Amino acid sequence: MEQVYEQHGLTTFMQDNLVALMRNESFAADTAFVTAFLANVDDDKDAAKMWRLHTFCWAARSAMAIEGDFVECGTYKGLYAGVLCQYLRFELLPRQFYLFDTFAGLPPQWSTELERQQANPGYQWDGVHQAVLDRFAIYSNVNVVKGVVPEVFDSVMPDRIAFLHLDLNAGAAETAALDRLMPCLSDGAMVVLDDFGRLEQKDLCKAHLDWWGRHGHTVLELPTGQGLVVYRKNM
Repeated sequence: MEQVYEQHGLTTFMQDNLVALMRNESFAADTAFVTAFLANVDDDKDAAKMWRLHTFCWAARSAMAIEGDFVECGTYKGLYAGVLCQYLRFELLPRQFYLFDTFAGLPPQWSTELERQQANPGYQWDGVHQAVLDRFAIYSNVNVVKGVVPEVFDSVMPDRIAFLHLDLNAGAAETAALDRLMPCLSDGAMVVLDDFGRLEQKDLCKAHLDWWGRHGHTVLELPTGQGLVVYRKNM
């Protein structure tokens, strides 16, 4: 199929479990984004996330109009944060970026056995924590925090949050994070749920639908597999 479209000069995007035909893909013309993207991807698996990373960066850039810091729960090697920091030139911003991760896989107290079976085998944790510290050492306003979410918030948590990225691969962990972080979310804060729309994460999706529904919000499911919420305090 891809070759047929290309033969007719038509665009295709067939990566990261996303098939999109005849789209403008205007983000590929954003020089700053593409430069940051290419500088931070390590392999084809990373590169396949281009549309997802564009969505992530769009939400973060939109959050620049909102008071507060940036938070990511589930950082792994720092691909998302690395692209964002270079794209927005984060070292020049009067904000903090907090990157939370166990750097040891999904903790059993905040994940199901199925979630651990799906997620943990795909990650290699040896040396990752130090590698992430080294990766963001050039940013004095990026804080790499090792610990279990949500307990780690007892030690480190910003007062105000403008942008929140949840990528913990576990519904209980992500909704527990929201329980703790919601009072810190600024009005209009952008919240990106990395795995909300992915079929293998049905339980995580349901957990978010229930949580956000109880708090008067709906989640926009995106073709990238992500979910997006614009938080409003008065809803």
